[in-house]
Amino acid sequence: MKYLNKRYWLLVIVISYSLIGCQDYLELEDNTSISAGSFPTTLEHVDLLVASTYGAQHDWGFLGHYWHGYGIYCFDHTIDFQWKGTESWIGMSIGMAELGDSKLVNEWRDLYRGIYYSNSALEGIRSYRSIAPESELTRLNQYEGEVLFMRGFYLWHLQVFYGQPNLDGMGVPVITEVPGSLESMSVGRSSTMETYQAMIEDFKNASTLLEGQLDNHRATEWSAKAALAKVYLFAEMYDSAKVVLEDCINNSGKSLVSFDHYKNMFNGDTQYEYNSESFYEVGNRAEPEKTNNNGSRVQNTGSSVTILYTPFYIDSNNERSAMGYSNQYTHDKNLKRFGYNDPAPLTQIEEVNGEYKLLDSYVSQQLERRANAGMQADGPDPRLYVSTLQPFFDSVTVAGVEYPVAQAEFGKWWEMSPTTGIDPNTFYGWPLRKNQFLGGTIWETRAVYGANFYFIRLPDIYLMYAEVIKDSNPTLALEYVNKVHRRAYGYDPDTPSPVDYASLTDNTLAPADDHLSNNPLLYERWAEFFGEAKWWEDIRRLRLGDEESDFYKSVASGRQIVWRDEHYAMPIPPLEFESNTSEELIQNPGY
Repeated sequence: MKYLNKRYWLLVIVISYSLIGCQDYLELEDNTSISAGSFPTTLEHVDLLVASTYGAQHDWGFLGHYWHGYGIYCFDHTIDFQWKGTESWIGMSIGMAELGDSKLVNEWRDLYRGIYYSNSALEGIRSYRSIAPESELTRLNQYEGEVLFMRGFYLWHLQVFYGQPNLDGMGVPVITEVPGSLESMSVGRSSTMETYQAMIEDFKNASTLLEGQLDNHRATEWSAKAALAKVYLFAEMYDSAKVVLEDCINNSGKSLVSFDHYKNMFNGDTQYEYNSESFYEVGNRAEPEKTNNNGSRVQNTGSSVTILYTPFYIDSNNERSAMGYSNQYTHDKNLKRFGYNDPAPLTQIEEVNGEYKLLDSYVSQQLERRANAGMQADGPDPRLYVSTLQPFFDSVTVAGVEYPVAQAEFGKWWEMSPTTGIDPNTFYGWPLRKNQFLGGTIWETRAVYGANFYFIRLPDIYLMYAEVIKDSNPTLALEYVNKVHRRAYGYDPDTPSPVDYASLTDNTLAPADDHLSNNPLLYERWAEFFGEAKWWEDIRRLRLGDEESDFYKSVASGRQIVWRDEHYAMPIPPLEFESNTSEELIQNPGY
């Protein structure tokens, strides 16, 4: 495969090692190649190989820049567009993704890079085992488990993006060895079920090898088991999922954090990360002083995904200013789904002595909403304020000065230019809050920020468990849905509360015409993980494309969403077909 050029990536590893003075593993005849007899020859060498598998998470085409705003947020309508000048970008949201668009290509390249690093690390581990002392075998097993977890992790995301959701459909190429020839680099697509089976094998083996690995900054036994349970669910292996989910619930030692902790765990404050409900999270560190931490394509320790949806704020000139590119903001329909039905803010202003201000009655109403979130019959889900920033009421810091958040648009805060195509009487324009750096513009951190991304949290385990037992034990299923719901409203998750759902078909806060209006289990999956790039997984799995499109209706000031089932799977990059000659590498239909 073109993107899996062995010699190039080995050269990358060689350069990395040469920076720390380890040059005795190079071939004397060719100092761009690693000598099989000299590398890896120590556990430290193996550690570097393993570290490379984690490092690929930060690559530009994956969580380093593209995954959220250039991908998942468009597919599931987490966002709408402030920037309307890129037709192919809008096309990703309205069902018209374009073949060969760079926003759909780079994920393929960098996710397979992660798989290549994983296979290279596994090869190195196998080689080192033959000379490893007995005292290192336990750690070597754990390293192998970490790498298997990471390979399954990358394969999961490839399937989410490019594989078809139906089990007898086309998955993605499953690569488990370092290519040894041009012929072996031509790999066809496995079926979706075969792709899931490959993940199952990796996560099962990882869970065994990782026993005793307790550092939750890396993959652990419970990271692997949680991922295994999720794959079982998506593969419709419900009995197997149930067994592993019960193991995670009863034996992992995980517990839900408090609501206050939950609200603060998405914005880079390290005291809230790697917490008791996290099974695996991608660690990001904003270190702008480092040479490469400038949000570019070179390797860094953080991510620049937020640059596409950074907040707006009201500056000292009463103008709306952007904290980054700020091309995207929370789709207004998401506020309705969270149960927020108050008037749009630009209908709630008045002019007093030549100055514009919000109506006192509106300010009082909104402050009460926020102070009593979850306790008002006509108020929104408290997770609205976890997931989004409310203009005029939330604040951000720019160059050490605190400013109010603004609606996601330029110009004076009290008006809307007709050129935007936006109706000021219906526009909310709340920026996203999750995964944001709120302490400065993105330029103050050189376009890299340090909030972690959560892959699986305990609420996911609870809601998956509720799903697999809802027919056999609806009472227990409802209890696990309510555990997640109670925490969101500030109650003890394990004690009945006034906000409990009465049944699995009870009313939710979603509008009456929304398919989530009488589905607490699905509503909780949507609300709990909003902004975490997970809802698209469930849209695909449950074939909700039509219903979601009917709910959101349009983006970019009137561009109508037209659903087509081909949109469940994005197109494979055309460049892949230039070098991958396998007859089983078939493009997704519709592209």
